[in-house]
Amino acid sequence: MANNFDLIVIGAGIAGLTAARYAVDLGKSVALFEAELMGGLVVNVGKLDGYPSTADVSGIELAMTLAEQCMTQGVQITEELVESVSIEGESKVVRTVSGEYRSPKLVVASGASLKKLGVPGEEALYGRGVSQCAFCDGALFMGQEVVMVGGGDAALQEALHLAMYCSKVTMVVRGNRLRARQSYVAQAADDPKFAFRWNSVVEAVEGADVVEGVTVRDTKKDTVESLACTGVFVFVGVAPNTGYLPDEVARDDSGAVTVDAALQSSVSGLYAAGAVRSGYPGQIANAVGEGTAAAIEALR
Repeated sequence: MANNFDLIVIGAGIAGLTAARYAVDLGKSVALFEAELMGGLVVNVGKLDGYPSTADVSGIELAMTLAEQCMTQGVQITEELVESVSIEGESKVVRTVSGEYRSPKLVVASGASLKKLGVPGEEALYGRGVSQCAFCDGALFMGQEVVMVGGGDAALQEALHLAMYCSKVTMVVRGNRLRARQSYVAQAADDPKFAFRWNSVVEAVEGADVVEGVTVRDTKKDTVESLACTGVFVFVGVAPNTGYLPDEVARDDSGAVTVDAALQSSVSGLYAAGAVRSGYPGQIANAVGEGTAAAIEALR
């Protein structure tokens, strides 16, 4: 049947693209589902650190290379949202608005979405000064003062990019230190454009039609102040995209799929790779390795 495949992959991030490419290289029929941009969150990264390459590679370059390889080698790519997955005997049934697709083996690689602050003003001013992509929007804030909310690798990498354009980058950090790799921390420490608000959270985004500032609470001193800025960049973690999966698929407290050493979930024949799985280390090299490993295990 036309909608029966040897392997179905959900998600065209780096893990999903790698799994699909590996499987089709083995001569298997493969369907890949992605409702948004090929590459997932990595397309927002201007330079991939920790990815083995002889030259600097951007996230979008890597994603487009993998996507092109998948298309030319015969992966059936469907640009639709997966509405649900069900388990019917040995079959994994994937449903979209256009129909049903079946396979005995499924690799879930739907990644994760950036969390938002959930504070007043954030949603209304999204795209009007509130952003979650410094590599996309940084140049729009040339010579201006911006706020970066977060203290991990993603936040600091994005902040370093913003410092190329902005006159000042203030990082609002919930804890008393940055949780990023030391090379990023050292760069920020040496850059006079950086300022830090430790033990602090943003409680509101201020502005009528565009961002004019943020309300910041110092959780240690229990004080509140308004901090003027024209841009707010939010990088406070991610939430796994697993809402479409059935209850049989075990998940951790965050919603990420739990897997065994072979990346198999609690459902036989259903594997998870990349940011959608519990315990994912978070590096691009991990996504490539897990996508490959999931396809190998699924097709044994």
